[in-house]
Amino acid sequence: MVCNGLEAVVTLGAGPAGLSFSSHYDHKTDIYEKEASWGGRCRSHMIDGFIFDEGPHSSFTKDAYVKKLLAESIGGRFNEIYPKILNRYSPCWLRHPLQTNLKGLPVDLVVECILDFVKVERAGSGSPKNYGQWLIDGFGEKFARTFPYAYTRKYWTVEPEQMTTEWIEQRIYRPNLGEVLKGALSEELCNMHYISSVRYPEAGGFQSFLSSLQEGAKVNYGFEMAEIDVKKKRITFKNGFKRYYHALVSSIPLPKLVCCIRDCPTEIEEAASQLDCTSVILVNLGVKRENLANCHWFYIYNENILPCRVHFPSEYSVNNAPPGFTSIQAEVYYSRYRSLGMSQENVLEKTIEDLITIGVIDKDDKITLVDSKDIKHAQVLYHRRHAESRRTVLDYLENLNIYCIGRYGEWAYLWSDQSILSGKRLAERLAKNSPK
Repeated sequence: MVCNGLEAVVTLGAGPAGLSFSSHYDHKTDIYEKEASWGGRCRSHMIDGFIFDEGPHSSFTKDAYVKKLLAESIGGRFNEIYPKILNRYSPCWLRHPLQTNLKGLPVDLVVECILDFVKVERAGSGSPKNYGQWLIDGFGEKFARTFPYAYTRKYWTVEPEQMTTEWIEQRIYRPNLGEVLKGALSEELCNMHYISSVRYPEAGGFQSFLSSLQEGAKVNYGFEMAEIDVKKKRITFKNGFKRYYHALVSSIPLPKLVCCIRDCPTEIEEAASQLDCTSVILVNLGVKRENLANCHWFYIYNENILPCRVHFPSEYSVNNAPPGFTSIQAEVYYSRYRSLGMSQENVLEKTIEDLITIGVIDKDDKITLVDSKDIKHAQVLYHRRHAESRRTVLDYLENLNIYCIGRYGEWAYLWSDQSILSGKRLAERLAKNSPK
């Protein structure tokens, strides 16, 4: 079947960016979504009475417009949470962020970390060429190599030296000496984390926050793109359906979009091949025990423990788990730079073993739900070739009236609020430039 519409604006992907574009463009666009439901990486899944999001989602946006939009989507029925965040460095449970809460670590390690921090503070901050150097310049050799270096290998799947620093923004706090000393000596929490409070829907999971964006959207499900003929401005989907467009808005993964372009220039294909990301296996567990969680989420620095981060969805809303149960979600990342060397089933088994090892669950606990999900596109990797390759591809596409939005469309480390604003900005831009 062929659908004409040479003046049409067509959208690929019904995630937060695609839905936001549609909503702010007065839904004057048809959305084509590969999956059977809307939400993208902000989807929530009901599994045997438990609700699991596709990762540890919550809203901590400072943007007044997005904050109001999300609240109105659920009629103001959300939980305002002041999260307790911990770190696990066996056998210690430590407060967060770790760089300003060293108390609880072995004394010799604390002393080494402080001495190295004094050295780098006296030396002053230079111009780091990569993330690894940024870490050492900011925290000192001992702390950097013991903690964020290890976490980078688990979360980003590469060495810190392989990454740039453009993604950091406010995500990692660089303390002064007074803050480091206070956190090493005092029982008082030195909270310098960029998240002070979060919002989460009372019911329906994180996806509920996007309800108002979805209302009125013309979403076609089960449409996976096969080819784009940019000369004819025609999309062919794997189900055989063909659709013409005037402008194409894409929130699908940027490298995948380029792979579908017919007769794509070699230099663009080469640039797209340089765009990397991680993948993640989410391990979801339901445990027949209340008050199991000692925090909302925690980070794990020990590299012999498979997950890098664990959170408790039932701590965000009582409706995320049946009464008397606790829900757990653990993240295990991999990429072409770091394979797991085991099957998805083995990842699930090893994760349960590791959670028992570090004392999150007991071996006698009744685990009534065991589930896992393999997500191929997780975090965008900021390596040395990222910025130039990304700009080359995006400029080429825009010259063809193909506009990219959201985390995977823009191929940038965007949070959900930033993805919503990405779609909004493009809608306003196209509306302004469209003929009256």
